[in-house]
Amino acid sequence: MFTTSRGQLCAHQNARVVARMAALPLLGLKSSASRSVKVSLRQGKDSLKGLLGYQIRHIERRSFSTAVFAISRTDFFRSNEELSQPKLLVRLFSHTPKLWHGSPVSSRNPPSPLRAYLQLGKPRLTALIVLSTMSAYALTPDQSHAIGAAVSSLPVPSLSTLLFLTIGTALTSASANAINMAREPLYDAMMSRTRSRPIVRGILSTRQAIRFAVLAGITGSAALYFGVNDETAALALLNIVLYAGIYTSMKRTSIVNTWVGAIVGAIPPLMGWSAAGGSLLDPAAWCLAGLLYAWQFPHFNALSYPIREEYKMAGYIMTAWVNPQLNARVALRYSIAIIPLCVGLWYYGVTDRLFLADSTVVNSWLVVCAYKFWNECRGAVVSKGATASARRLFWASIWQLPAVLVLAMLHKSGLWDGLFGGEGNPGDTDVAKFVEDL
Repeated sequence: MFTTSRGQLCAHQNARVVARMAALPLLGLKSSASRSVKVSLRQGKDSLKGLLGYQIRHIERRSFSTAVFAISRTDFFRSNEELSQPKLLVRLFSHTPKLWHGSPVSSRNPPSPLRAYLQLGKPRLTALIVLSTMSAYALTPDQSHAIGAAVSSLPVPSLSTLLFLTIGTALTSASANAINMAREPLYDAMMSRTRSRPIVRGILSTRQAIRFAVLAGITGSAALYFGVNDETAALALLNIVLYAGIYTSMKRTSIVNTWVGAIVGAIPPLMGWSAAGGSLLDPAAWCLAGLLYAWQFPHFNALSYPIREEYKMAGYIMTAWVNPQLNARVALRYSIAIIPLCVGLWYYGVTDRLFLADSTVVNSWLVVCAYKFWNECRGAVVSKGATASARRLFWASIWQLPAVLVLAMLHKSGLWDGLFGGEGNPGDTDVAKFVEDL
C-alpha cells in the first residue's frame, strides 16, 4: 500500500486513477484542493478475486469523505483517454458501487448482516405502513351493520389474523423496499439521505438484496393469503409492483412519480380494512385510504425540497426542483384535503363526533405549516426561508399522521359505550338523524 499526491501519480503508471478523478464532476462529485489517493490490493473473503480497490480520499460532494471503487485489472490498464469517457466511468462505478460515509468498515469489525438486511427493508417506512394497516384493521366497524349506520357493538378482533396481517404487511413492504434499493445503488450513492444504505456501502450485494426481496415477498404474501384472506394478499402484491416496478422507474422520467407513490401509501389501509372483513366498496375505507394518500404530499414534498439539488444531480425528476412553486402548492392543497377526509370518517360512522374537534386541531397545525411553506415559495424567486419552512412541515407531518390515527382509534364509534352507556354517546347516534337535528 502506498499514498501519493496527484502530482506524483501523474509520473507513474497508476496515474490512470487521476482520469477517474477528473471525470468525477460528471457524476456530481468534485475533488477538493488537498486531495490524495490511496491505492491498495484488496484481499479477503468479502472481495472478489482479481479486483483492485481504489480508495480515493477527500472527494467531496457536500459531506462525502471517502469513495471506494472496485475495478477489474482489464479496466485498470485502459488508456487515460478511455478512462475519461463518462460512459465508461459510469459503468465502472455501477459495476460494484461502494460509496462510504466516513472510513470504510474495517474487516476486524464488520457490520452485522442482520442489521444490514434490516436496513434493506427500510424499517421506519415499514413501521409506518404497518401502523396504517393495523389502524384500519382496528377501525373497521362490525360488518353486521349497514354502511354508514350507527355501530352498537364492536367486532371481536382475531389475534391470529392481526398477527398474520402484521407479519405479512411488514415482509411485503420490506420486499418492495429491497427491490427499490437493488435497482438504484448508483443513484443512491449520489445523495446524502441514501448513501449509507447497505448496497451502496458494499455490505450487501445486489444479488443478495434480490434474494432477500423474493424470500420476503413470497413469505409475506403467503402469510396474508393463508392467515388473512386472498384480497389482502392481492393488495400487498399490487403494492410491490407499484412501488418496486412502476414508481421506481418513473422517478427518472416524470414528476407524476410522486402521485403514483402516494397510491402505494394509500393501499395499506385498504389491506387492514379488508383483513377485518370490511368491504372495499365501503366509502369509509376510501376515506382512510384518502387520508394516507393526501398525507404523502406534504410529507414528501417537504422532505425533498431541502435536498432538491441532490435529486437533480442524481437524475430524479422531482417536483421540488422542476417546479418549486407547484411543489409547495400541492403540499398545501393536500394538507387542506385531510380535514374533510377526517370529517368523512365521522360521517360514515367510523368515529364519534369528538374526533372532529381533536383531528381538526392537529390537521390545522399541518395546514399552517404547509401555508408557510407555500408562502415562502409562491414568488418568482423562492425565499431563502423556504428550506426552514419545508423542514418544519416535514416534522409536522411526522407527528400529524400517527396522532390522527391514534385519535381515530380512541374515538372509534361505540368504543366507550360500556363505560359511559350507549344512550347519550354521540358515536351511537345515527349520522343522518344527527345532521337533520342540526
